[in-house]
Amino acid sequence: MIRVRLSAQPIETIPSFVAVTAFAQEEIPLRGLAGRLDSLLGGEASRMIEEGRLSGRWNSQALIASRGRVVPSFVLFAGLGSAQGLTLSALSLRVEKIVDRLLRTSARSISMAVIRKETRGAGFPAIAAETFQGALRALSGSPLDLDLTMCEPDPACYPELVAVAERTVFRRPEERGVSLEVEV
Repeated sequence: MIRVRLSAQPIETIPSFVAVTAFAQEEIPLRGLAGRLDSLLGGEASRMIEEGRLSGRWNSQALIASRGRVVPSFVLFAGLGSAQGLTLSALSLRVEKIVDRLLRTSARSISMAVIRKETRGAGFPAIAAETFQGALRALSGSPLDLDLTMCEPDPACYPELVAVAERTVFRRPEERGVSLEVEV
């Protein structure tokens, strides 16, 4: 069973094994969600960037223990590559690969936000759909019970995330049980 939860709370307040944040090469120094999480973690990701152990290149990742500074046990900082070449389909495939790699660890509870990157004029609903679908494709390949919480604290975007999630979950083939829980 895959349990999908939608939350209007910030990702750092969501109980999960790992919170995922992604950033592009052009987003160094870290800003947005990645910058906020880095700040809450005492700048550990920024130090790794300065040391050359983390970058915004595709496949560059760092899993940092939160040690109680945020609610998730770990935060994954994942590079997406250059924002210039990031299309909706590339975003979806990269999210799928990021989540798939997490599943090879002991991660069974993942929280993430819509990866808000400029993708050739696409709006929030299209980007949310690709982020969500990429994550679900990865989760569907596992026989284990898994939890995915999608966070969207912006009250203007949360209803759009709910609509995207409902369309995605309820139009899925029945090969794997998926439940959807929406925070109101």
